[in-house]
Amino acid sequence: MNFHDMRAIDFSHTGFHDSHMCMLGEYISSNPSLYSIVLDGNPFTDQSLSIIASALKRNKTVAHLSIKDCKEITDAGISHLLKTINENNMVLFQIDLTEGVFDPELAHEL
Repeated sequence: MNFHDMRAIDFSHTGFHDSHMCMLGEYISSNPSLYSIVLDGNPFTDQSLSIIASALKRNKTVAHLSIKDCKEITDAGISHLLKTINENNMVLFQIDLTEGVFDPELAHEL
């Protein structure tokens, strides 16, 4: 199996921390087949979300990102992701968030 042919990855509740995100960011950047990323329930922070956002600048095929129950992500991280989507990645059209956690106006923009 060639890991660059993966179309969807699900790392839900796997304990992904900030220290793991550089590797995931590189994978997202270099995998043109990837369309769905699920990271629900992991303890990474806005710093990691920034790494993912940077990777999405180079990956124009990811259409779905799920970050439900990622309790360390704040409005600032979501705002940075939104800026990246608006400026660089118009393909990402579905972002799953935990309802009621983030600024409602910000979440609505996603």
